[in-house]
Formats: sequence, C-alpha cells, structure tokens
Amino acid sequence: MGESIRFAQRSEPPLKAGTYRVQVEQVTNINCRLSSETTDFKVSSERFYLSPDQIYSVYPPREAVGNYAECLPHIVLNRRTLPWERALLKGQSHMPWLALLVFDETESIQLHESTVGNALQPEAGVFVPSLPLEDHEKPEDPCTYVHIPANLLAEILPYPEALSLLAHGKGVSLDRKVTDASVNDDWFATVVSNRFCLAPGDDSRAIRHTACLVSLEGYEVCLSSQQSRRDALAHVQMARMIVLASWSFSMAKAAFDFGSAFASLDADMLSTPYQGSSEQIQKLCKLGYFPMNHVVRDGSQVVSWYQSPLIPYEDPRTPVKCARFADQLLAYDPDTGMMDIRYSSAWQIGKSMALADQSFAQKLYSWRQSNEALARTSVYQGLLSLHLSSPSNEKRVHDWNDESSIGYSFVKTARSPEGTDPQPGSSGKQILLEQLNDRYKTLLNEVISDASPDGLG
Repeated sequence: MGESIRFAQRSEPPLKAGTYRVQVEQVTNINCRLSSETTDFKVSSERFYLSPDQIYSVYPPREAVGNYAECLPHIVLNRRTLPWERALLKGQSHMPWLALLVFDETESIQLHESTVGNALQPEAGVFVPSLPLEDHEKPEDPCTYVHIPANLLAEILPYPEALSLLAHGKGVSLDRKVTDASVNDDWFATVVSNRFCLAPGDDSRAIRHTACLVSLEGYEVCLSSQQSRRDALAHVQMARMIVLASWSFSMAKAAFDFGSAFASLDADMLSTPYQGSSEQIQKLCKLGYFPMNHVVRDGSQVVSWYQSPLIPYEDPRTPVKCARFADQLLAYDPDTGMMDIRYSSAWQIGKSMALADQSFAQKLYSWRQSNEALARTSVYQGLLSLHLSSPSNEKRVHDWNDESSIGYSFVKTARSPEGTDPQPGSSGKQILLEQLNDRYKTLLNEVISDASPDGLG
C-alpha cells in the first residue's frame, strides 16, 4: 500500500452480536407441501474483558509524561469491527458500543479488579448496568469496572451523534512499523476520547490522567435523551461502568516533554560520587568510571574500572577494533594498576543480547554451518587435487617416483598387468578410496567409506 492512509467512517461486521434464526422452506410446483426447517445460532464478542493482544497501541503512551494539550487521547484496536459489533439503540447501527473516557487525578474515580458477578451486583447509591449473562459467560470470569461520580458522568458521556464521530476505521501501511507477528491486517479501529487533558497551572508539576475504554451496554437510557439521563442518574451518587482497557499518563507543561528534558540534562549526574583524597581516582570518577569486581579467566578476582555508554563528556571517535572475544578489548592503566573493562563489557553485553534473539541465533548457526561445510569441501577438493596429480604426457609411470602421492599408487595399480594386482579382487579406484579415507578422515571429521567409488569420476 506504500505510504498511503485510508479512513472509514465505521467498519460494521456482517452480523452484530445477537441471536439469529435461519429458516429453510422448499417450494415446488407439485401438489404437495414440504415442512420447513429452522435453526438458531448466536453471534457474540467480548463484553467484560478485552485481551491485551487486541490492543495495537494507545496515545499518549502508558506512563508517559509530556505536553498533550493539543491531543485527544485515543486507542487503536487490532480488530477493525470491534466498536460496532454490538447494537445499543434501534436505528443507530452506526453508533459504537464502546467509548473512551479520560479522567484527571482530581475527579475521584476508582478502578476495581473483580469478577463479572461482582461487577453486575446491585449496590445502593450506585447505577449498575443490568446485563444478563450469555451462555458462554460465567460470574467468576475476570472483570474490571470503574466508579464514576454520577454528576461527572452526566456531563462527559457522549450522546449518539458524538459517539458516531469518536470511532472510525483506519488502514495504514505496516512496512515501517514495528508490530507483533500476530498482526496480519493493515486495517484497525480507533476510538477517540471527547475530552482534552487538564493542563497544570504550575510548571513544576504534572497532572496524572487515566483513560478507560468502557462498555455502554446497560446505559441505553442515558444515551436516548438529556432528560432521560438526568432522570436515571438523579438518585445515585456513583455510576459503575465495565472497563475493557485502561492506562495512565501525566500531563505537564512543555518543560516536561522529551526535548526539553534532554536539553536540560545535567551531565554531572553521570559522574561517580567520590569522597576520597586520590586525585587520580577523583579524575576517573568525574569521567563516569565506576570500580567493579572483576573475575578474570584464571579465576582470580580483581577490581577494574567500568564506564557506561552515557558519559559526561564528548568521546573522540576511534576506529572500531574487531575482536574475537571480550578479553581482547581489555585495557590496562599503568597509572592506577587497574584494567578498563568498558569495551570488553560492551562486547559481552552485545553478544548476549544477540544470542538472546532466537531468530538471530538460528541464522548465525546456519551461517556457521554453511561456512564450515564450504571450508571442508574446499580443503577436501584441494587435497584431492594435490594427491590425484598424474604424470605429464612426456613422462611414463615408471619414471614418476613421487610415491607419496596417492595418484602414483592409483596409476601404478591401474596400469599393472592383469593378474599382478597386489590386492586381487580390488580395483585401482577402490584402493584409492581406502587410502583417501585413512588419510583424511581425521582432518575432515567424517568417514566417507560408504561413498560409491563411481563418485570419484
């Protein structure tokens, strides 16, 4: 699809959740009537719990701190039809059954990890949605719900006209996105909040927000009209809503965004605290070095200097040194009598991280196997060519005195008169093969005695 992006007002499924009946009746032109057949089936989807693999991304990111004053929080779902898989109001098929509500830390909401049975249990002073369980649902199933002040919910809960604008389908290219292997579709569903974040008045603090993807089932009376909403919430203090997903983030002024925080970074905090009197050690600590216990290969223990990649100074670029093992990158400081292990540690950490990647480790193993096989074949062919060298046309076999060559033995045996074969019943090629096996099986670490003599050409 390239770099294009596509939007859809909604992505309704072929069948919404509910019970359906299929009736089959056969009509003929003969004077008889055949009985009809019916069958019922149900279409269902998640109502109380949403698996994490159904969530592609959220924004603002989880536990992020930044200036999101011009952003409406939103959540991207892997299944494009999810927000429209249930119908709430008749004639409102375009309206999603999910809404994204955002609360700040001053609004006194409470999230509860519980079960479906507890979430649907009536409670005095709390508006609880009346939702009969379907056949596959059980009271002990996990469920998260939130208690929202009734007066706050009456103000922020969107009406059907707004809800239809707060969810849409989006098709994007996955070519340059780091995504999970289970994501095989480039169409997603996006649910957007109807509230901006609350900005702090003080530049030195941040306001924590909580975003909740809630189910609107059981709240149909609060969506039909403004008057019915007021009547439904007039005599309760709290409203309970089923939460399918939630995350938290913090809203701050511009000084808390990544660029501002990085620009104001104090490099001194990367140095190592030191209270001693040694000027040499004091100098190393200011450069970010830290003394660490070091076990060398002979088992003895020493103290060496380690330095992280984050350093409080500009390190001049040096050519990259190729090393076969970590110890080749150890450096000895004669002034302190200690070793510098920063590069050897980086080498070992990089190796461990690479081998922890299963796909990389498998490709590396395959590469080593193919190169080893290629090296074995090259050595074998080279040695075979060397020892199968035959005398030139100008020389006769009895003039060829290089008895160390297998080719000499082979040619001599092949040209010997019939009946004079030193090993009756064996051909020159068979003798050659046996000699090759005896001479090279240790080098090649494999026995080729089961090879056919005809394979020698």
